Amino acid sequence: MLTRTQAEPSENKKKQCFDLVMAFTTVALFYFAFPSGGLGDLAWLTLVPVVIALNNSSGRNAFFLGLLAATLGWMCSIWWAINGISEITSTQANLVIPFVFIFCFLSALPYAIACWFHVRLKSGYSVVGALSSAVIFTVLVNYIPHILPGNLAHALYKRPLFIQLADVGGVPLVFYIIHCINFLLANAITLVKTNRRQSQGCLLLAITLFFANIAYGDYRLSQSQVFDGKAGKTLHIAMLQPNIDIKNRTRNDWKTQQTLLTPVLDTLEQNQNVDLVVFPEVPVPISYQYYPEDKLYFEKHLPSKTLLMTTIKPANNHFESDINENGSYFNTMELIAHKRVTQEYSKQVLLPFGEYIPFQKSMPWLKDLFPYAPNYKPGNQSTLLTIKNNDNVIHVIPLICYEAVFTEIVGNGVKKGGEILINSSNDDWFAHIAGKNTHYALALFRTIEFRKYLVRTTNTGVSGIITPYGRLLDSSKIDDNILGYSINEIEIQPITSFYSQYPNLIKYLFMSLALVIVLFGRKSNVRN
Repeated sequence: MLTRTQAEPSENKKKQCFDLVMAFTTVALFYFAFPSGGLGDLAWLTLVPVVIALNNSSGRNAFFLGLLAATLGWMCSIWWAINGISEITSTQANLVIPFVFIFCFLSALPYAIACWFHVRLKSGYSVVGALSSAVIFTVLVNYIPHILPGNLAHALYKRPLFIQLADVGGVPLVFYIIHCINFLLANAITLVKTNRRQSQGCLLLAITLFFANIAYGDYRLSQSQVFDGKAGKTLHIAMLQPNIDIKNRTRNDWKTQQTLLTPVLDTLEQNQNVDLVVFPEVPVPISYQYYPEDKLYFEKHLPSKTLLMTTIKPANNHFESDINENGSYFNTMELIAHKRVTQEYSKQVLLPFGEYIPFQKSMPWLKDLFPYAPNYKPGNQSTLLTIKNNDNVIHVIPLICYEAVFTEIVGNGVKKGGEILINSSNDDWFAHIAGKNTHYALALFRTIEFRKYLVRTTNTGVSGIITPYGRLLDSSKIDDNILGYSINEIEIQPITSFYSQYPNLIKYLFMSLALVIVLFGRKSNVRN
C-alpha cells in the first residue's frame, strides 16, 4: 500500500501529463481554428482544454502552461512567415527561425500573464470568474501594441454572422465574447461534480451569449441593404491581379512581364464603365513618376483611365543607379490621372525584416545576418486620395500591405473623411495559402468596425471587395495565382458605426473593469 508521500509524486506526474495534453489540445484547436487551419468555428471551444487544466493549477504552473500553449499556438499559426521573410531578405530560413520564435515567445507573454491572473483570482470557480478572466485576457492581448495583432477572433472571418459586434467595440469585443464562452464552458465542466449550480449557470450563460451574439449579427446583416434614403456615390472599380512571380525582382524582369499584362490593360482601357484601375504591390520595381519608360507604357495602354498604382519612391527623389544597389526607398501609392501623378501616399507602418531591419542602430550585427534586406523608409503622414467620378468626389483611405490590419490607421483615415478603403498587397512572399488567408482575415474586420468597403487588390491573391458587413462580393473574387481582373460597381452609402464614433469607449471600459477585477476580484470569485 502506497503511503501519502509515495502517492504524491505519482499524482503530480499524472497532473503534469494531463496539463500537457490539455495544452497541446488547445494548440491543435488554435491551429485548425485560425485562418491557417480553416475551421473557424472551433474558436468557440479552443481554450476549453487549457482552461480546465488551469482550474487545478498553481499560479506558477498556470503561467508556464499558458506560455507554452500560446508560444506553440503562435508558431503553428505563422509558420509561413519563416519562408516569406527568407524570400524577401534572400536569407536562409534557418537564420529566420530564431527571430520568428522570439516573436512568438514575446507574443505569448500576455497570454501567460492572463493565465496567472486566472489562477491568482480563483476565476475557475464561478460564472463571475469566467467573465472576469475574459476581461483580463481581452485587455492584455488586445491593448498591448503588437506588430501582428492577430488573435482568436480572426478565426471567424468567414462567418460575418458571428462578428458584427465589431461595429460596437472592434475586434476586442468579439474577442471578449469568444473568451467568455470558452471560460464559461471550461468552468461548467470543472464544476459539474463539485458545484452543480455554478456549473449549470456557466453553461446557461455560455449558450445565452452565443445566441445573443448570433441575434445581433442577424439584425445587423438584415440592415445591409437598408439605407436612410440618401443616394450613395457610385464607383466602377477594376482590380488587376498581375500574378508576377517573386523570382522576378529586376527592371528587366518587369519588361518581360509587360507582354503578359498588355492585353489585360487594353481590355480595361476599352471598358467605358471603369472609373478607377487599381494595380497592386508587385515584386518588381515600378514607378510612373520615377521611371520614364513606365510612364510611357501606362500612357499607351491606359491613357484615359485613372490609375492607382503601388510603386517605389527613392528617398532622394531620383534613382542614381539600379534599384538593386543599396539605397533607401518609400513603398508608395501613386494616383495617376490625366497622364500625371496627382497624389501619392507613402506607407507608414513597415514590415519588420520584410522592409527594414528593426533595432539596426543598437544591434548593427543584424545587417550582417540580413545583408539583402530591403531598406524602406516609413511615410510620416496619413493621406486621403481623391477620386473624381462624374460629379462625385470620393475620398479613399490608402493602405499598403499589412497596414490594413491596424485599426488606428484606418480610424485616422475615417476621421479625416475617408469613404472607402483600398488595400494593395503582395502576399506571394507568403506563398502558402495560410499566410494569404491570415492577412485577408485580419484586414476584413476593418469593414465591420467602420462600415466601409474594402477593395483588396493583391499580386497573386486573395483579391476581392468586402462589403461594410464583412461579406466578400462574389463578382469581385479573382482566383488565386492567376493573371486576372474584376470590374465591380460600388455604391458608397453614408453609413457609420458606433465604434467609428467612439473608438476608445469599449477600450476604457475593459481597462477599468480589469483594474477593478485585479484589485477586488479574488474574493468574489472564490468557490461558494
